[in-house]
Amino acid sequence: MGNKEEKNKTILNFINRFTSNGTRKEVIDCFQNGCCYWFAYILLKRFEDFYLPQSKIYYDEIANHFGYYDQEANCVYDITGDVTNKYNWELSWEEVINKDLLHAKRIVRDCINF
Repeated sequence: MGNKEEKNKTILNFINRFTSNGTRKEVIDCFQNGCCYWFAYILLKRFEDFYLPQSKIYYDEIANHFGYYDQEANCVYDITGDVTNKYNWELSWEEVINKDLLHAKRIVRDCINF
């Protein structure tokens, strides 16, 4: 098994522990509907790798949803697992901030710090 598959399995195992293999619906609902940024942040800090600083939080502007992109696994994750192909992950959160700071401040106000 290569590094990509190992890292993917490690992250999915962590998410499964966090949700008791998907049975903790209240946890999934919380981080799927309103606190998705914070779960992406948990994953970022948990799997932080100072040698691969390209791993970061991404934002889908249409779905208003955050996910954690892991460079080594080359996948995006949220509380439900691998969501690489489920959302439009064109921009990292950092790029959203740089593109339109006023819009980013509204997202922080209405979604992250609600």
